[in-house]
Amino acid sequence: MTETTSDKDLRVKQNKLDSHLPQDSALRLYLAEKDETARVRKPRPEPRLADVGEPLGRIPRTLLVMPPMCMYEGAVKRVVPPIGLCYIAGALEKEGIDVSVLDCIVEGIDEEVPVAKGVWNMGMSEERFRAYIAENEFDVVGFTMIYSSDLQNLYRYAQIVKEVRPETIVIAGGLHASIYARRFLQDAVRDGEPFIDYVLRGEGEIRLGDFLRHLADGKIDLSADGLAGWHDGKVFANPQFARVTDLDALPFPAYHKVPVEKYFAHNVPFSPYPRGKRVLPLYTSRGCPVGCTFCASTNFSKQYIARSVDNVIAEIRHYQDAFGVDEVQFADDNLTFDRKRATELFEKMVPLGLPWCTPNGIMVNTLSAPLVDRMVESGLYQITLSLDSGNAETLKEQHRKPVDLTKVPDLMAYLYDRDVLMHGTLVVGMPGETEDQVKDGFAFVEQLPFHSINVFIAAAIPGSELFEQAVSNGTITYEGALHIDTARSTLRLTNIAAERLEELVSGFLERYNKAIYQRDPEAWERKYQGHKERMARICVGSASAITSTIISAGTAGPNR
Repeated sequence: MTETTSDKDLRVKQNKLDSHLPQDSALRLYLAEKDETARVRKPRPEPRLADVGEPLGRIPRTLLVMPPMCMYEGAVKRVVPPIGLCYIAGALEKEGIDVSVLDCIVEGIDEEVPVAKGVWNMGMSEERFRAYIAENEFDVVGFTMIYSSDLQNLYRYAQIVKEVRPETIVIAGGLHASIYARRFLQDAVRDGEPFIDYVLRGEGEIRLGDFLRHLADGKIDLSADGLAGWHDGKVFANPQFARVTDLDALPFPAYHKVPVEKYFAHNVPFSPYPRGKRVLPLYTSRGCPVGCTFCASTNFSKQYIARSVDNVIAEIRHYQDAFGVDEVQFADDNLTFDRKRATELFEKMVPLGLPWCTPNGIMVNTLSAPLVDRMVESGLYQITLSLDSGNAETLKEQHRKPVDLTKVPDLMAYLYDRDVLMHGTLVVGMPGETEDQVKDGFAFVEQLPFHSINVFIAAAIPGSELFEQAVSNGTITYEGALHIDTARSTLRLTNIAAERLEELVSGFLERYNKAIYQRDPEAWERKYQGHKERMARICVGSASAITSTIISAGTAGPNR
């Protein structure tokens, strides 16, 4: 196989990452086996079919589940269709396989259960889920989650499936289960019996169909790409080799499988203060080769793969026709990574007449005045700039993120003149980061005209380089990292005292939020005034948990 220049560049980046990962790291092993990051691509093993039950004589009836999510009191209750599950459902439909999707979050948006001080579970109650499983005869139930902090919810709801219908095959997927497949399965045991049978590592669109067809014959392929699970009382975990390389070949997410009108009624999508009332998210690409130390998604999909512009436009038009969508939100990690493609996309979006935003962030280094002009002309009303730090040394040494801070002031001034709302994200409290560096970063940002900002205290997210290092050196435990609050210094990754770090963050936010309002009251009104009355409804926990800096008309209002 001939290696392309992009392949070589990716392997150089991967070698640099390897030098920072502990030798016994689960992440290191995961990356070493994947085609996109392996130094040597291994030949595929021959199929090894094993009996696991009586043949069904038909494709198993399958349910894909997003369990309730863990949230902290006062957090905004964003409700977004489970894009990953809907993509898989669409791929199965294309193969002639019917599948159901259950999003416990939207089905229980007003159901909140306190699980710890200031922590709530949001979503369909255990009782309602138990009744749903009892009333519907599914042969296979598959789970995923977005955040590792939701792992216990996934485990609990998987247990319920086994309690109600012990014969059901329970599977799981997603980033956490893929990278930590062995640990994930070994922890999913109660009273000596597994309550999760298999994990499909990587992209389910190219794996679940074959898995279900084998189950129809009462078998599994013990050599299947990316399959992990229990067999003969032991856990096996096959390498995850392949990934989707032609995104245009995938059907659009099967949003008709979820209650779209419920998402529209709540109207708090990915970026929770939309211009539209019928908003859907979409991806135009997958993968991020940048490799920030605190990011896990970059390790799940490193190689950047983009859809064609025409395919993206067709998806947007489909949503307009099928659902009456009046805004889209791009969930890409790298929407403008390819400037030529991005320019073409925005030019072809102009006739659609839709407002849009980038809640997941944009790489500052990819932006230019001409590109911004195309973005604005095509409907951009808000952009998220992922600076992550205002200190160049921190960006280089702790984050390893290529942000040219010298470019930021002029870029933001241009966006400001084009009347684009700007949201910023910062990450502070990284290992080795000093108090002076945190202060210096805040001082830099205080000179910038953001309309809103999030400051996250660094958390060791499972699947990230930061997590692997912190577990290896004993700073945190695997279990401890499953309880993450990015508003508080709970994991102590830095030598800055927790109370002091939280004090620095809160002081900066108080100053900056006041400055935002004083600088441009009209912009604040345009973004937040119409939403203030919603705050008690869209926030987790009691309304009293919402701080005065969120609901006061004298400050910047809710982030994003």
